[in-house]
Amino acid sequence: MKNKILAIALLQFLFALNACSSDSGDSPTPTPEPPVVVVKTAKISSYSKNTGETGETISITGENFSDKVSDIKITFDGVNATIVSATATEIKVVLPQTEKVLPKMVITMADKQISNEVKNSYNGNIGILPKPVADAWFTIENTKKSSLEIGRTQMISDKVMYYSIGQDISEGVYRTLDGGISWSLWATSQYNFGFYVTKNDEGLCYTLYGDQSTGGGLNKIPAGGKAYGTPNAYVWKEINSGSPGISSVYVDDNLQKGTIVSQRGDVYVTSNGADFTQVYDANLNDANYDAGFINKSAEIDNNHIWVAGQKTIKSINYPFILFKNNETDGWKEHYLQNEANARVSEVSFADVSNGFVLLNNATIYKTTNGGDTWTKVYTGEKFTKFTFKDANTGWAILENKIYKTIDGGVTWTLDYTNNQNIKSIGYKNNIVWAVSTDNIIKRYL
Repeated sequence: MKNKILAIALLQFLFALNACSSDSGDSPTPTPEPPVVVVKTAKISSYSKNTGETGETISITGENFSDKVSDIKITFDGVNATIVSATATEIKVVLPQTEKVLPKMVITMADKQISNEVKNSYNGNIGILPKPVADAWFTIENTKKSSLEIGRTQMISDKVMYYSIGQDISEGVYRTLDGGISWSLWATSQYNFGFYVTKNDEGLCYTLYGDQSTGGGLNKIPAGGKAYGTPNAYVWKEINSGSPGISSVYVDDNLQKGTIVSQRGDVYVTSNGADFTQVYDANLNDANYDAGFINKSAEIDNNHIWVAGQKTIKSINYPFILFKNNETDGWKEHYLQNEANARVSEVSFADVSNGFVLLNNATIYKTTNGGDTWTKVYTGEKFTKFTFKDANTGWAILENKIYKTIDGGVTWTLDYTNNQNIKSIGYKNNIVWAVSTDNIIKRYL
C-alpha cells in the first residue's frame, strides 16, 4: 500500500514539473525545411553553321549548358569530338572525321542527353565534309545512292552540282547545294535530255509530257526547283511529232537570252526567255534528207555551243557535229568522214577553241579552232565519259577507274581506282567531280 502511494506521488510531481516548463514560455526549436532546388533543362537552339569540314570549329548555342568542359560529351555517330570551350549558352566543338557525311549528333551533360530543338534540313544534325587535300582524290558518301545511269552533269562550284538520271517522270535533274551531303529533285526530265542551270539556281529544262505522241516542252525552273512540270508551265512546246526532244540547252543568268537544239538538229533562240525563233535546221530525220540524231552537247555561251551524235550519208553512219563557235558565222555542220559506222558518244570543250569528242567510247578527236577541223589523237581504252580542264589536261572514266592525260588526250595514265563503277565526271573552277552509286569523288587542283 505504501509503494502505491509513492508511485502516485511521483506521477503527480512529473505532471507539475511539465506544467511549469510550459508556463515558462520556452518552445522547442523547429526542424528547418530543405531548400527547393530548381533544375533547369538544357536545350540546343541553333548552330553557327549547319555544315562544316573535319577540323572546323562550330558553335552550338542554347540555354542552361554546363560551363565545365569536363561535364560535356559530344559524339557524331559515336565518334568523340573535341570541345574547345563551354558557357551556359554556347559550346564550341571541333568537327571530327566521320564515315557518313550526316552523322547523328548526341550531346550529354553529366551523363544525361540534352534536348535538341534545332530545326534544319538535317533533322537537327550537323553535316560534316572531309577536309579537301589539294592534288589528291578523296571520297564522301553519296547520300542519293541511285543505281541509275547519269546522263548529264553541270558543276557550279565545289558545293553545287546538278545531274540528270532516269527514264521516266519520277526522276529527273537532282542537285546538291552542300557538297554532296544532301540531294533534292530540281526538275523532272529524262536522263539524256537537255537542261541548264544558272548560278542563281534558276534555269531551263526539257520535260517529256505523257507519251511520245503528245511531245514535251521546255520548262522555266525557278530558284528552289520545281518537282513536276505540266503542259501549262512550258515556255516552248514541242512542235514536231514523235518527241524529238531537246538535247542542248543554254540560257544566260537573267533567263533572257538562250539557245536550244533538238535531237533532230533544229536550233531555236530566244532574247526574252519566252519567245523562241528557229534559226537553223540540220534536217536530221526529215523527209528527203540524210537521217541522224543528236544526243550530246557542250555549251559555253550563246555563241559557243557544240552538239554531236551521228549522221547517215549514202547509207554510211558518220560521227556528226553541229556547232556555233563565234558571233558572226552562224551554225555549221561537220562529220568525221574517216570514221565510218561510228558516232559521238561524248563531247567536252575546255574553252572556246579547245574541244574533244569521244567516238564509240574508244577513239578521241581534238579541235584547236572551235570545231572547224578535227585531228585524231587517241585510240585505245573504251572510256565512257571524259572532261577537260584545258587543252592538255583531262580525265576519263573506264569502269571503276579514272585516267588522266596531260598531253591533250594522246596518252592516258591511271589516276584513281574506286570500289565500284564510276558513272559521271566533270570539271569546274579547279575541281573535278565524279559520281558512283555510293560515292562522290572529288579532286581539288
